[in-house]
Amino acid sequence: MPADSEIGRVVAVDTAHVKVELNREIKGMVRNTYEDVQQVGRINSYVILPVGGQRLVAIVTRVALIEDTEGTADRKSVTLRGARRLMDATLVGTIKGTEFRQGVSTFPILDNAVHLADRTDLDAVFGSVENSNLQDPQDKRPKFCIPIGESTTISGRSVRIDPDAFFGKHAAILGSTGSGKSCTIATVLQSIHERQEVKRTTCIILDTNGEYREAFQKQSDDDKWEDVGQRKTRYIPSGLDNESERLHIPYWFMNSEDFLRIFQASKGVQGPVLLEALRLARNNITSVSKISILREDIMREFNYIHSLSSENTRGSIDARDRARGLRNYINDSEFLDAWKAIEKSSGLTKDDVEKAIQSIEKIVNRLIDGPYPRVIPVDSRSQIHKIIDRILDRLHTGIPKDQTNMKCSTADVPAYFDKLKFRSNQIERVLHRKESGGAKAREFCGTMLLRIDRLLADPRFEFLFGPIEEVPPNPVHVLAAFIRDILGIDAADGIQLSNESDVPVSRYPFYDRQKNNAPHVDIVILDMSLLASEVLENVTALIGRIILEFLQHLGDHGGEHSRGSLPVVLVLEEAHNYIRQPRESGEESIARDVFERIAREGRKFGLSLVVASQRPSELSKTVLSQCNSFIVHRLQNPEDLRYFKQIVPSIYAPMLEQIPALAPQTALVLGECVPAPVLTHIRDADPIPRSRDPQFYKYWTADEPPSVDVEEICSEWEGSGGSDSSMIDE
Repeated sequence: MPADSEIGRVVAVDTAHVKVELNREIKGMVRNTYEDVQQVGRINSYVILPVGGQRLVAIVTRVALIEDTEGTADRKSVTLRGARRLMDATLVGTIKGTEFRQGVSTFPILDNAVHLADRTDLDAVFGSVENSNLQDPQDKRPKFCIPIGESTTISGRSVRIDPDAFFGKHAAILGSTGSGKSCTIATVLQSIHERQEVKRTTCIILDTNGEYREAFQKQSDDDKWEDVGQRKTRYIPSGLDNESERLHIPYWFMNSEDFLRIFQASKGVQGPVLLEALRLARNNITSVSKISILREDIMREFNYIHSLSSENTRGSIDARDRARGLRNYINDSEFLDAWKAIEKSSGLTKDDVEKAIQSIEKIVNRLIDGPYPRVIPVDSRSQIHKIIDRILDRLHTGIPKDQTNMKCSTADVPAYFDKLKFRSNQIERVLHRKESGGAKAREFCGTMLLRIDRLLADPRFEFLFGPIEEVPPNPVHVLAAFIRDILGIDAADGIQLSNESDVPVSRYPFYDRQKNNAPHVDIVILDMSLLASEVLENVTALIGRIILEFLQHLGDHGGEHSRGSLPVVLVLEEAHNYIRQPRESGEESIARDVFERIAREGRKFGLSLVVASQRPSELSKTVLSQCNSFIVHRLQNPEDLRYFKQIVPSIYAPMLEQIPALAPQTALVLGECVPAPVLTHIRDADPIPRSRDPQFYKYWTADEPPSVDVEEICSEWEGSGGSDSSMIDE
């Protein structure tokens, strides 16, 4: 006699999938057990297959009724038509004793009994219902403790995720527009903050639609925003109307790749010119680096004159022009202190170098005025080489001991430099070099120079470059202040920051917050909805790279125990807008490069990605394939479905067929964050993000139209700061 919970027998085994024939005595597809009346063969329900001392757990994916014919050898007999009820199920895990683990190592055999999952089995898989809100503080691992919803197939069964698995190995929240992605993100974060044992989190949301503030803050009657509950949130807008709080990222935080992409420098001539100018600009910040720059440039220019004097064409004319350029360069007033240091270490003075230049000019001028102006004869060439060798020998032998191991800044170091001098001095200086291409270099760089001038003058880019006419201040600990602000770390004690006379109020809002002793916050919302679309990719990449590199330096600075000691969650809303899968044309994307690197390496340093998108087919495969946990809402686009099926393990394929039919606020949760795949009704977010669907019919049927201040909105949009008539000249 079959057991009380037995419902059928295995009739086919195909690796992780089994086919079960249900017992004929089961009527109405229900089974009376000692616990309750349970439905048999419900899609997404769980069944148990005892194999030896183990109990295999499978999820039902298909049920079918097949009519059968029962024949006999006697042709005079009447044949009766019967019905076989078959059920397909996918093996998802194994119960040993009371412990459940994903995956199977032992498979059932034909005629293996199949049982309904009872409460003990479900407790082993999902945890006890009674203890769903309890977590032993002594546990080193949190296990499955963050409730995000309730199972749609098991009444009263809470679905909980493992935060270490969900965040530690990256996660993706996918679904078509209106399916509930934003509310799911808010629900997950709110559920974490509801836990009493959680004392702090470090979460950054890159909010490209401007909808998450309302999920963590509420607006009071006097229009002030207040945090909901005890958790603290920092909201950083990108609009131009809030100078004291707006997003600002100093341009010198960008590395060489950022500058190449934002100025769209081509690889042929523009890129090398821009990188060399950037290197010169970054090394122009301290007296020590100026000594190194001056020595390096003098040696390079003399070496170049040395090679020019050996050429058979235009040697004398080019050598003269190069010598004149070097003379002007060494007389720049910014090198006064550097010359004193060089004279002290090597005995070489600026007058010595000038005399050498004059001697070279005298030789080549005499040749230019002669019958063969383009050729430098052997004797004159020898004289020029001797003059140059004497200078180079003294520069090589006179390096101070404290500078022999000095490191010059590279183009990637986030060191301050003056943007105006960068454009007017360093770039022009590189363009004047013959090895840059001379006049042709300027011609080739014309489009890049126009882009640089346009971006520096564009008010939409003031969050990055500041006002065009302003020399940006260089406060102390500016990078540290930005890191603290964007990660929500409380202000440092005992660190002296620059005063208001050096850094005006509202120039760097993040710096002001740190000077005002900003407290720790759990969530930082970067509202990027008003950023120019052409710079969105650059800004998201810049923020991601800065966070990753800081966490890498944290690990190197504090030793092995410091690596991963500051876990950071980075939520990428509408990620397909800036982490696109490359098309056949092989288009480049700095954001894709950065976030693919984070997807591959971030986990080691404590940086986790939560990727949210309504178009997974447009997302980078590298980023999505590195996600080990998925919350999938309704996806209806066939291309998106096909793409997603290629990312997840093939054993989940039968379960994914239901994704196009999922109801709003319902999602299939699978991966390492849950014990077993489960169809979940996601909890209500409270408060909810500003992602409500527009109510067209309510607008159509309203007695009065809504009041819309078109003029004020357009004035702010135009950048005129409002429609105050007193600001108009008479």
